[in-house]
Amino acid sequence: MHHSVPIFVWNEREQSEHDHHHHSHRRHKRDWVIPPINIPENMRGPFPKRVIQIKSSRADEMTVFYSITGQGADTPPVGLFTIEKSTGWLYITKPLDREEIPSYNIFLHAESASGAAVETPIEVTITVTDQNDNRPHFTQTVYEGSVAEGSTPGTPVMTVSAIDPDDAQYSDNGVIRYSITAQTPQEPDKEMFRIDHTSGVISVAKSGLSYEQSKKYVVTVTATDQDGHGFRSTATAVITVLQPGGDMSGGSDSLLSTHVLNTAQGIPAKSLTITLSKMDAGQARWVQVSRSVTNEDGRCPGLLRGEPLTAGTFQLRFDTKDYWKQMQQDSFYPYVEVVFTITDPKQKYHVPLLLTPFSYTTYRGS
Repeated sequence: MHHSVPIFVWNEREQSEHDHHHHSHRRHKRDWVIPPINIPENMRGPFPKRVIQIKSSRADEMTVFYSITGQGADTPPVGLFTIEKSTGWLYITKPLDREEIPSYNIFLHAESASGAAVETPIEVTITVTDQNDNRPHFTQTVYEGSVAEGSTPGTPVMTVSAIDPDDAQYSDNGVIRYSITAQTPQEPDKEMFRIDHTSGVISVAKSGLSYEQSKKYVVTVTATDQDGHGFRSTATAVITVLQPGGDMSGGSDSLLSTHVLNTAQGIPAKSLTITLSKMDAGQARWVQVSRSVTNEDGRCPGLLRGEPLTAGTFQLRFDTKDYWKQMQQDSFYPYVEVVFTITDPKQKYHVPLLLTPFSYTTYRGS
């Protein structure tokens, strides 16, 4: 990328006319002005490669020598940028990586042969422009959720999430779109579930979910960057169909429950993603038990996916940022994590959450 545009400004101003019989013009000091410098990442060699030529406003009347300081020049990564002392050509010595460092601030200096400054040093930002050089990747390879038999279309099941480190602010390289590309089994319909293209929320698409016909569905979800036209990656969503009443009363799932209320508006918090994890004491790490989404009542049936409730330390993580975002409200807490200990797995444990955009309350309910 070569630039040979002039990058200095001749700044001439007229002095005010206080005397009608005399006009005087005063030439003010000329200022050098450097335009923004944009360099695409992953540039091919050979290196060093010319980027742009710097020219002092004094260059036509005297010999000027140029130098640079700052990040990438004389501070780490040292030597990434160099400048030709006599001509002012700025060079790059190796490819840039926007995901590593998105921009650099350097100072340009212009001096006379004696070493005296002929310009005020000027700070310039070098912006690394993005290329779509990263594939989106899911936060998990397998997602697990559950839904009650006979659930109506629109009932949320779970949320999947993918990350792309490419730029999503000034380009669509990091903008992800979700889709469902496979479903097993395909009965009673090959499209029993749908996914929100932007949020990753999987919900019921067709009526007819039957525990007796299909106790479990395996769905392949795809994340594609460049707003759905670029690189893609896949993950698996396992959806368990719960027996009638198995998630609401009786059974292990009735022993652990939660209920989320949006107290700012006095409504249940619908479509809020909840992740239940249990502490593995031997490994000293959290192990995910389930990931699901609250229903229209703000409840989350099937937290235990029908498995027995056991003693131990558990964590409920509520993805509150995404919830308030879908409600078109700013919020203070990106997520809420409630950690609690179950000592008697035969008792009932109810963990409600009362939410506003800037506060939350939790307690052991009944």
